[in-house]
Amino acid sequence: MAADSKYEEALLAVLASGSKAEAPIRGLIQQLASAEGKEAVIDSPIEDVFGVGISALDVFLQANVTGPVLPEASVRSVEKRFLAAWTAEKKGATTLDDLRKACLRELEVDGVSPYAYIPHLELFALAKYIFTKVLRNSTQDLELPSPRGGTQKYSTTWMRLRVNTWHYKLLTQPSLGPGSNFTRSSQWSEVPTLAGAITDGIEAVGKQLLSEDVWATESEGWAREDKVMFLVEAANNYILLGRNDLARETLDKASKESGLLYELSGALGKRTKFQEKNISQLVVLAKSAATTGAEKEGDSVKPEDLKLNDDTLLEEIKFSKGENGQEAEEKKLPSALADLSPDDQPQLSPLDQIILLTEATLKDAFSPVDTLTSEEILPYAVRVLADKSTNWQIYTQALLVRSRIEVHRSRTVERGVLQLQAVADQVLTDTTASSSTSSEEVDESEGAPEVPAIQVDNVDEPTPSTTISKPTSFLPAPKPSESAPAHIRLQYIHTLSTPPRWHLESELAYAWAGIGSLVSALEIFKRLRLWAEVALCLASSAAAAEQDEDGRGSGGEEKAKGIIRWRLFHRTGETADTAPSDADEEKDIGDPVYLKGADFSGPERSPPPPNAPRLWCILGDLESDASHYERAWEISKHRYARAQKSLGEHYIQKREWENAQEAYKKATSVNRLSSDMWSRLGDICLRLANFEDAAEAFNRSISSATDLGGGEGARTWSNLGSALWSLYCETVSRDPKKLLAQAFAAYKKGASVAHDNWRIWDNVLTLSSRMRPPPVPDMILALRSILRIRKTEDASAWETVVMRTDELASMLENWGPDVPAIGAKWKGKVRSAVRSVMGKGREHWEDSEGWRTLQNIMDGLKAER
Repeated sequence: MAADSKYEEALLAVLASGSKAEAPIRGLIQQLASAEGKEAVIDSPIEDVFGVGISALDVFLQANVTGPVLPEASVRSVEKRFLAAWTAEKKGATTLDDLRKACLRELEVDGVSPYAYIPHLELFALAKYIFTKVLRNSTQDLELPSPRGGTQKYSTTWMRLRVNTWHYKLLTQPSLGPGSNFTRSSQWSEVPTLAGAITDGIEAVGKQLLSEDVWATESEGWAREDKVMFLVEAANNYILLGRNDLARETLDKASKESGLLYELSGALGKRTKFQEKNISQLVVLAKSAATTGAEKEGDSVKPEDLKLNDDTLLEEIKFSKGENGQEAEEKKLPSALADLSPDDQPQLSPLDQIILLTEATLKDAFSPVDTLTSEEILPYAVRVLADKSTNWQIYTQALLVRSRIEVHRSRTVERGVLQLQAVADQVLTDTTASSSTSSEEVDESEGAPEVPAIQVDNVDEPTPSTTISKPTSFLPAPKPSESAPAHIRLQYIHTLSTPPRWHLESELAYAWAGIGSLVSALEIFKRLRLWAEVALCLASSAAAAEQDEDGRGSGGEEKAKGIIRWRLFHRTGETADTAPSDADEEKDIGDPVYLKGADFSGPERSPPPPNAPRLWCILGDLESDASHYERAWEISKHRYARAQKSLGEHYIQKREWENAQEAYKKATSVNRLSSDMWSRLGDICLRLANFEDAAEAFNRSISSATDLGGGEGARTWSNLGSALWSLYCETVSRDPKKLLAQAFAAYKKGASVAHDNWRIWDNVLTLSSRMRPPPVPDMILALRSILRIRKTEDASAWETVVMRTDELASMLENWGPDVPAIGAKWKGKVRSAVRSVMGKGREHWEDSEGWRTLQNIMDGLKAER
């Protein structure tokens, strides 16, 4: 623990009392206080400024991602130093909370703000300021003293990439659904500006590290371990950005550079307690290039791994002895892996362990949530957990990866949720300071309130608004000797795809919601003060409630409106001069869940709250008001693509196709990497008979897609074929023969992706018959596919189902209100029945006459609202 204390003291001393930090802190404060964001000139040596940036970033990550808790006295000294500079610049009474709000505004990108209650956000703002402003033109490598002792080689370009990556992680917004997984939700972050900076940074660092001069000496070049670390880091960054292809390519380079051999294979064994015969079980066989040495400092302590305690499944797969060689030979494994015993494999190096976890994360982030995916991903996490010596943070990530899989399996869902709860509690306990740190004043001013602890018991009781001094944990808190020190936890933090603590809690909320406890998820979001998620959770839970009379969750929608309007507007009858501008400063609010939207129709809050564009879009969804989307667009200074996307969908519902096209053009002009938005724009252009624009949009969708199918797979390719075929029929300004060939190729690609869609095969057959010379093999294949698929379709049965559904809707409309058990809920029952039929018939019967009948029933229900 002495080394731990020395490391923390060295980092905090640079920020709290060192003269090196004075100029960078003053420069940051001047930029935050300046209305124009004017930059100050920093004349300090680059080594001094760089060291301050490293210290600020590490302390911030320790406080918000890894732990352990920072020393209270040193933290107060750092806060006092920032506050003194802030007060001097503002020339008046101000608070640390005001400084952190200024940091939030500074860190906003494309209309998206970081989580509003991040502790010590000024430290990240300082690191961001140093590496992206003060040192933005620097590309040199530095040898600096390390707080761990000795010297360490750094790259300014690499550190700039890391700061931008963490900035992206701070902007990633959780969601209530499968996208709550950190690596999934990050793919949908609407911050193309920052995503582009990360992509450019990866390319720049790659050229610097991987394209070195062949004549460089060993001391001048970068070590193999550094190159592997960068490649794994880049792969995880590509996963965050949603680039499946680049992530796969980079991860393969990392394993090759490291020399790691690994294979997902099969071995005979038993999984259940009552299994009599050995059957093939999936297992990851892995071996590092070099044998690892003695156990490193801190690797002997690990977070708690919960037992499965299932009445059927074994704790671990019990592999049979003496039969694995035959299995390995059949699988044609490399000789180095063929001799490995599945339950007694050699120790992996830390970076090789991270490679396996990245492989699992890659598969999880871009695969559907199903049993097959779970079976393929879980062995990677199990292989890392089985190692005897594992870094604390790597082991924590392995537990997290395993939990994400187990929450979707009936036999392991209990352990998955509880393990996720234990990991979240551990992170909260290790990053939340005691009551004195969060409640004492700093020079008679309050800092940003800390995030309260997770407690999912007694969820029906109202949640107090006061901050809990020290979070409770699912498991007993480890003793200091049982916990890893800060420098061990931070060693691989940039290489791992570790979520910040508030996003980890959001994943926990989704896990509880996944097992039916929406109330528990709601309580977690309330404690985190993620009010957008609270509103969405309310709408989701009320829509499923039996007391919801019209089947659309009106009660939940009204509560959601109340919360969103509370964040955006002053109370009815109040003025901006008499009421506090920040909704958090209002008194007598009570539980926000019970606020009413009608009570908040006063003037807009100024300045708007963090993530105001997103709040305006949610309000637009709740109130079906296009002006709300326009307001989101204006507040974001025309950078928030979702505002125009939502506006486009609003116009599509009203069948105002020209307005929808204009909205989606604005959305794609801001976010040019969104495959879904380009595909949607192509659909609209196709509807308007703008075939050339449609073909261009579908091409953009395919080129920006991350999946192997391109865009939305068969649908995008088929629509591209339709656009090109229509252009061929019009013979506008391009070569008709070339257009026909392109349309035919697009339809063939679509048929290869969706080989059970007879309509696409019919298009392949139609176009092939018009080509000269005709492609006979393709014609035969298309005809056989059509005959194969149509055998499974019965048009008369579909028409009967549609007719019976129409009769059910009419019966419920005419007599449902008079039946006590149905009453005003008849619309919800009709809507549920029609949606069920449409969902099952979409693949084969969309756009048929029966489909239009069902669509008319749905439109009629909307018109009667």
